[in-house]
Amino acid sequence: MSDTCVQSGTYADTGEMALAPLQHPPLQEAISAACDKLPISVAYLAALRDSALGPQPRLLLAVSGSTTNSQRRLAALVAQMLPEELEMDLIELADDSLSDAVRARCEPFYSA
Repeated sequence: MSDTCVQSGTYADTGEMALAPLQHPPLQEAISAACDKLPISVAYLAALRDSALGPQPRLLLAVSGSTTNSQRRLAALVAQMLPEELEMDLIELADDSLSDAVRARCEPFYSA
């Protein structure tokens, strides 16, 4: 992941979680191609660190406009793209603090 670019930032009012925009052009291009085949309207890529889950940040793919079935298909496609040692969390953007933080701090890399 040598092309990865992460900017620091925090989300919410606590130091327990941190959210940073993530740019990884090859991964974003591959995910964009998968999103083109599914009813995804917007996608964001970020790094999320939750002290409750441990010190290592997790990859976060946040999407909007998807159905449960399309989320499953997207998750399967993304799992095939990632090395076995990497995991990515997939969320549907909603009206909650994490989704608001993603929208505020990150630029969408995919928009239908």
